[in-house]
Amino acid sequence: MPSPENPHILAVEDNSETQLLLEHLLKESYETEVVAGVEAALSAVEASSFEVLLLDINLSEDQTGTDLLHLIRERDGMAQVPAIALTAYAMPGDREDFLEKGFDEYVSKPFTRDDLTEAINSTLSPA
Repeated sequence: MPSPENPHILAVEDNSETQLLLEHLLKESYETEVVAGVEAALSAVEASSFEVLLLDINLSEDQTGTDLLHLIRERDGMAQVPAIALTAYAMPGDREDFLEKGFDEYVSKPFTRDDLTEAINSTLSPA
């Protein structure tokens, strides 16, 4: 059960199976709110504060996780919140591309609990 000291994470993922996986993998270490799309994510950001953002890249035909990141960054107090790209893009150069687009970290699908926690922890306490 998460304690109040656990970082509050917003995970935005449109696939219901991946949503369940994220909740399962993160529930012991983080207070995680999982939402399905751009509008729900923007509402969540307005209603609560988060220490880390996990953003799926392929959210819809209209808006991507990168688009969402830029919308969230425009919100008061959200410019410095670390963001992690969750994506099936795993070709050479993809990680660097997402970092250039404003993400702080990158996790390719399929991912493990270790992949997620390593990325989250590295954004929470950068070297």
